[in-house]
Amino acid sequence: MSSSAPITTDDITARPLPVFAHSVQGFQQLRSEKTAPWEKYGDIILKDPGLALQTLKQLQLASDGKPREQEVASMEQAAMLLGMARVQRLPLDCPRVDESLQGRAREGYQRAVTRAFHAAYQAWDWAHIKRDHAPDEVLLSALMHDSAELTLWVNAPERIHQLRRLTLRDKMSAAEAQYIALGDSLEHYGRRLAERWNLPQLVHEALRPEYSNEPRVRGVVLAVQLARQVEWGWYSPQVEETLAMIAEHLGAGLEETTVHVHRAAVRAAREAAFHGARVPASLLPLLPGGEQLLIDEEFPPEADEVTSAPSGHEEGPPQAEATTVCLLPQPAVFDAIREEMEAGIGSLEINDLLRKAIHGMHDGAGLNRALFAMLSSDRRYLQARFLIGTDSDPYFNRFRIRLDQPHLFTRLMEKPQSIRIHDGNREKFWGLVPDAIKALIKTNSFCAQSVHINGKPVGLFYADRHSQDCNLDEATYQRFRQLCQLAVKGMAAKARRRA
Repeated sequence: MSSSAPITTDDITARPLPVFAHSVQGFQQLRSEKTAPWEKYGDIILKDPGLALQTLKQLQLASDGKPREQEVASMEQAAMLLGMARVQRLPLDCPRVDESLQGRAREGYQRAVTRAFHAAYQAWDWAHIKRDHAPDEVLLSALMHDSAELTLWVNAPERIHQLRRLTLRDKMSAAEAQYIALGDSLEHYGRRLAERWNLPQLVHEALRPEYSNEPRVRGVVLAVQLARQVEWGWYSPQVEETLAMIAEHLGAGLEETTVHVHRAAVRAAREAAFHGARVPASLLPLLPGGEQLLIDEEFPPEADEVTSAPSGHEEGPPQAEATTVCLLPQPAVFDAIREEMEAGIGSLEINDLLRKAIHGMHDGAGLNRALFAMLSSDRRYLQARFLIGTDSDPYFNRFRIRLDQPHLFTRLMEKPQSIRIHDGNREKFWGLVPDAIKALIKTNSFCAQSVHINGKPVGLFYADRHSQDCNLDEATYQRFRQLCQLAVKGMAAKARRRA
């Protein structure tokens, strides 16, 4: 499949996820035990994403395709609902990893499963600490969070390998690399798969940045982020930042949390050594700075490959420092979304309007990150509600602006108005931006517009180009404003109808 070809959900689900030989053997052994408890089946299932997905599919078939009245809290419960005959057939109806995948595809799949299980184990461990009512549900959600990557290693290994090359060898930011290699974010494809496969609700929520402040979702997202980062070592500034967020999530000290997480990584490695990939726990003794040696093993400098970028993106040549990718505007996409919003004024639900607006900003106007932040009921802060381009950044996903002190955003919220911070006015306005927001966005150019409905403030649109090397020009700003204004018209029309 060419790197410039569009990738669809059908493309990445053409072949099912395989199961590990270890899972098949485990089920064979349980079949010989006439009184094997359901819990043992559940333990095997939760270490193998292909088997977990097959279990959920069979549950859906058993219910004649109807939505489940309540979520399955554990794979032990799922096994009981299916019954012994169906449970014992689960691994027999799936291809096996060692037979269906070869070379780079098998290595990538095994590596992705190892990472997924590490995330799942950490999330499950934290759920116990927080006295969650269903820790196995949290485990399953973290295990299935990266379903899109797993399906890509099975059905489009060159595309996902290109993504790894862009992020690891070329040091490109994950969000931009995903749009170059795949045409959209991994979370976008993950959401499509979650819908198609009717995955548990917590999986859906963990794939949407607007739920990132929910405690259970936050545990899953932080575990996934940690597992991605420590694949190359435990002692980077990014891992330290994530560990600090985990400590906050658990209400514990940083040193205590770090030790606990390290021990959990070792336990996770012991639980699922059969995945066949390097486990993060093996990197705990690795000194800082050794990450590049591991990356060079996967992408030898002498085997340099040419990366092609699909239409709609600018890409610089591979280099040692971080590669900057600036999304190009796509006028046809922008016009299509604008027309949909215009036609939907008065009929589109407010949530749909807001999602279309930020998609238009990102996909059409070429803004790397866009969001709508809603004003709290007590008017003390703005909290991100809908976001795009931020899937790989749980820190940014907590976008929140306090309004208890005067600054640029409190002024914006006083009346309907917009602003673009750029080279020509930065000296005048940059000092009005709160330090917390500067640290959060890590760029010095952005655009924002306040939203008022019936004379009352309700929220704020924000967008930027992520990198200071990408120009936020006047034309892009005007496209941003057009979409904001259409969203406001639609929200006002909907409010009038409800009144």
